This record gives sequence, structure tokens and C-alpha cells, in this order.
Amino acid sequence: MAINESLWQEAAKNIQPADDPYEKKREVDQLLYIKRIPYAALASMVSSWLYFGYMFKCLLDAQLGGLSGTELLVAWASYVMQLGHSIPPGTTHLLAVSAMGKEVRQPLKRLTGDVCPTVDIFITYCGEELDVLLDTVRAAIVLDYPKQSYRVIVLDDSVSVNVETEVGKLRSQHKGLYYTTRGTKPKTHTKAGNLNHGLKYVSKLPGGASDMVAVLDVDMIPFPHLLRALVPHMLEDRKVAMANPPQRQYNIPDGDPLAQTMDVLFDVMEPSKNATNSAWCCGSGFVVRRDALDGIGGVPEESINEDILTSFFLNAAGWRIVYVHEDMQWGLVPSTITTYLKQQKRICAGIMSTGLFVSAPQARNMTAEEKYGALFPSVAFGMAVTIGMINFVVLPLLLLTGAPLVAYSTDSQLRALSCLALIRIFGLFSYDFLTSRAANYHLDVSGLSNAWTIPFQFVTIVRFGLSIVTGGGVPLFTPSGLMDLRSAKTLAGRIKVALWDDGFIVHIIIMASLSFGIVASVNTASEADSTRTLWKNIFIRAGWPQIFLLWTTYMTDCWTPLSYGLNPPQLMNRESLLDRDPSSQLAYPTRQAKDQIRVRPPQTAAIAKLAYCIGACVMAIYLF
Repeated sequence: MAINESLWQEAAKNIQPADDPYEKKREVDQLLYIKRIPYAALASMVSSWLYFGYMFKCLLDAQLGGLSGTELLVAWASYVMQLGHSIPPGTTHLLAVSAMGKEVRQPLKRLTGDVCPTVDIFITYCGEELDVLLDTVRAAIVLDYPKQSYRVIVLDDSVSVNVETEVGKLRSQHKGLYYTTRGTKPKTHTKAGNLNHGLKYVSKLPGGASDMVAVLDVDMIPFPHLLRALVPHMLEDRKVAMANPPQRQYNIPDGDPLAQTMDVLFDVMEPSKNATNSAWCCGSGFVVRRDALDGIGGVPEESINEDILTSFFLNAAGWRIVYVHEDMQWGLVPSTITTYLKQQKRICAGIMSTGLFVSAPQARNMTAEEKYGALFPSVAFGMAVTIGMINFVVLPLLLLTGAPLVAYSTDSQLRALSCLALIRIFGLFSYDFLTSRAANYHLDVSGLSNAWTIPFQFVTIVRFGLSIVTGGGVPLFTPSGLMDLRSAKTLAGRIKVALWDDGFIVHIIIMASLSFGIVASVNTASEADSTRTLWKNIFIRAGWPQIFLLWTTYMTDCWTPLSYGLNPPQLMNRESLLDRDPSSQLAYPTRQAKDQIRVRPPQTAAIAKLAYCIGACVMAIYLF
């Protein structure tokens, strides 16, 4: 469809810089850290190269000096394990380095006046709680945007008469509110199909399709400035097809025990990708030009992650996507660990499936930088999960042998290697410190996040690979709206759900094997004739900094689902997290619910691990 060129030109004259003191202060604070992240990433990469390069030399020298048998095999296996573990964070560091010296933050803008492009807002629904949907609809129909210039369409894949009735009651507040359904309940994740149904539906409405399409997940409550903040980016640059805001959540339990907030993604990685022209569609809250979407044949249905695949196809067609780093929507995280795990499995399969389309005909016009940005999620995620799963198996076996996990030929080599290990720790710490400060989140120097999900993600990846090889296509998953939201009330019931239904018994096995390995390693190290030799033996076994970070993180992370499943945190009632107007029933998250400090996890464990690594390396440098 053709845009109204004269209207767009007139609207573009009314674009002003955003005037929000809070956003400006936060922008300054975040940029202070974000602009330094590429340099910290480069320092971390260089320190890793030095560390692994010198460790390789030490291994060769030890082998030439007579090291053989089990000790040689264990030393090489330890080296490969540590090197493999460094690859996934290395890809993240490479992404950060690629943004060095570039503008990482899209300028914040506002479209003023009543001359505005038309927008169709789609709200996808698939059986979630009706109250959640209605809160999103109420917020969507009172946006700060000319009423005649936008419509709100509820796309109901649950085929619910009750939903149609309740949506109809709200139509008196906004004549542009519509309800539609495809008429059949979906059996798989078909958000893309639902959106494509919406594209066809609005084309038949009076006036036809609008200039732009906005998409909201059912739980994402939009703030009034959403359209006025996103639309200007497409008016000013006609090569921009889509503008995306971050996703925020307001019901995260205190301390965020499952690390469900995505602040690192939206506050650090997405700005970096925006700087390298490889920003993605964020899934909810985005606004896209209708002609650009029609040009790629609508929303791609080949992948579970239709948002990322849409981004790739738009890039391949020559369009740009921008990321607008400003809060304008707030939603919900899964309320139980069971639904969270289902969500992670579905996301895992979706991420892996998107990597298949870089070689598709639609991608032939993508630049090398865009293809790297497209491949990055699949490659980095697949490698991280596979390496993590291998480490779960290999690390306990290496510890059980009781053999040294570091090889060297002289004490001077051990001191030099300890010094490089310390430098690498500082490199990792500096990158993670800046990342955590930019995201106002937690500190983690292990290079791992939610490691407990790795076994389930690995099974999903294997299932995905087998399905592709056998011609079965992308595995099917239950839509989020059809997930079982019930949780066991009794302790016995929670034990059954946690150990058997959710499969967390695998984490007990991992913790037990690591415990046996640590005991065996320390027991072997205790065969020493002096205190100095004892500490040295422990240091080059279970106490080696990189190994220490691995097993301590695996132990604490594997305890997380068991603790959460057996003794779940007290979740606040959703209504208590909202400020609701009694007359209109319009509701927005409270300031306390949005407070990022509230959900920041305790940093004691990360600081303790860092302190040990520094102390152990310093001790090795001066004593050995």
C-alpha cells in the first residue's frame, strides 16, 4: 500500500526532541557505562588470548618435560573445557567491540500535533487471563495520539465469546476498537498466523489498512507516549521500517531468583546492536511500516520466533530497524517455574530456528554485518548450551581423578600463569561491572546466567536438530496462553512436580557428582608434607580460579530451581502492583513495581567468588 506522502511530510515537521528529565538523567548515567563497555570487552578478549596462549605453552612444555598418562589427559581436557567456556562470552564481547566509537543510543523524539500517520494496534490473545487482556486494551485505547489516527484490534486465538463481549463493552470509549478471531483454536505457537490474520482483517475495514502496524503482547500495558515516541523515527528516515522499545516487567519477585528480567538484553546488547545496524524486532510494543511488512509477505510463519525472523527479512529487503531505548510498556513474567521453563524451551527452539534463514533466498541482499547480527543469536546460544552441557559432564569427571587441572614445568611458569589468570579475572570483572551498572542489575563474573536451564535447553536443541534432519520442521510448542498455570500447594506435591514433572532431579545428580569430585580432588591434594604444598595442590586442582568459578556457579545455579520449586517465593497479587483508576478501571504499574533496585539479586556470592579468585592468584604469585 502507498503512504500518504504529503501527510507524512507535514507530520515530520512536528517532530521534537523528547523532553523528559528522568529519561535524560538515566540516559546520561547509562551512556557513561555503555560507551565504555566495548573497551572493557576488548580488554577481556585480549586478556583471554594471553591467558589461553600461555596456558597452551605451559601444557606443551610440561608434555615435553615428561608429563604423561592421566595427568596429561586431564590437563588437556581442562584446557579445552576452559577454552570452550570462554567462547560464548567471547561472541558477546565481539558484538560489544563492533559498537566501539559508534552512537549506541537512538535519539529520543516526540511527534506533536494532530497530523499523524494512521496506525493499527494488534493485541494478540490466546487464552490468558481476561483481566490481563482488558488492562492492556484499556491502556491502548487512551494513548496520547489522535483518536481518528489509530485503531486497536484484539486478535483472539482462544475463540472466546466472553472476550468478544468484554471488548465490545469498551468500544464506547474508542470507536476504533475491534475484535476478530480466526475461528479455530490453535494447537501450536501461531502468533505469526494470528498477526497475519489481523493484517487481512484491517484491510477490509472502512478506510483500509493503516500506514503502520503496532503489536502488543496481551500482558504488555502501553504507556500513553508509545506511538508519539516510536512513529517519528520512521517519519524522519524513510529507510527505517520498524522502531522497537524495550520490554519491562512489573511482577518480578524481589531479588529476581530466576533472573527473569531482561535488562542486560535491553539496556546493553540491544543498544550495541542498534549501533551496528543489527537491531531486532523485540516482539512487543514495536511499530512497523505496513508497506515494508507487506513487502516481505507479512509476518514470517516459518519460525517460532517470528519477531527475529521478521527483522532478518526486513534487513534483507533493504530496510533499517532501530531500537529506541526508552521505557513505554510493562508486562508480566511467568508466575511459576514450570511455565518459565516452558517459555525458555520455546525461546530456545525459536532462536535456533532463526539461524537457518541466513542462507535463505530472502537473505541474499543482507550485508556481512547484518548476517553476523542475524547468525549471532543462534551460534552464540547454541554453543553456550552445548558447551555448558559438556562441562556438566566433564567437570565432575576431571575433579574425580584428583589430578592437577593445570600443567606447568616450573614454579615460575605457575606464577606467570596465575598472574595472567588474575588479569583475565579483572578483564571479565570490568566488562561485567560496566554491564551490570548500565543495566542496573546484578554482578556475575562467572560468564554464566541461569546455568540450571542448560540441560533442558540442550534437549530442546537436540530435538530441534533431529526434527530438521528428519524433515519434521521446527518442533511444536504450546502457546503461552494455553500453559498450565497451576502449582502444587503441598510440600509433597511440590517435591513431585519439581523432581519428576519438571525434571529437576537432574540438578541433584549434577550437584552430587560435583560434590564427590570436589571431595576427591581436595582429598588427593591433602597428601602433602607441608602447608605450602597443601595449598599449592588445592590451588592447581579444584581451587584454580577458572575452575572454581565453574563449579561454584554450577552448584549454586543447580540449587536455584530446587529452592524455587520446593519453596516458591511469595508472589504479590497482580492488582496490588497496579495503580487503578476506580472510574475508568485504567491501570498502570506502580512506581514500586517498576523499581529495578527491588528486583536486583544479592551480589554477595559474586563478590565472594571474585574475592577468592583475586586472593588465590595473589597468593600463588607470592608463595609458589
